[in-house]
Amino acid sequence: MNTDNAPRDGFMQPIRDATLAALSYLRARLELAGLEGKEALTRLGAVLLLAAMAITLTIAGYLLLCLALVFGAARLLQSEHAWIWIAALTGALHLAGAWGVLLVAKSWLQKPMFSSTLEEFRKDDAWLKSTAAKPR
Repeated sequence: MNTDNAPRDGFMQPIRDATLAALSYLRARLELAGLEGKEALTRLGAVLLLAAMAITLTIAGYLLLCLALVFGAARLLQSEHAWIWIAALTGALHLAGAWGVLLVAKSWLQKPMFSSTLEEFRKDDAWLKSTAAKPR
């Protein structure tokens, strides 16, 4: 009885190597996707915070402008008061601030997410196509 395992190891070794390589590849890609996922989640949180700020500033600006218009129209025929125009200016500044916050949020959303992961997948795809095209 032969206890030499060399023929069986020789047959299984390429399968083990291919499995380990595939697992290593998958682990590396998942780590990269995890890192970019954290980055994307942070960016999404920042965009949501900016959107909440923009909504708050818009509501404040709208209320102040409404107050200024109502009291301004009521006092237009009598005498003008400085607080009416200050409220109008403050409302306009709030609206301008909300517009600025929305522009920043829009520019952040236009940046592509998961760019490193997608680039690695493109490189892997190109490499697989180049090796598949070569005759063995």
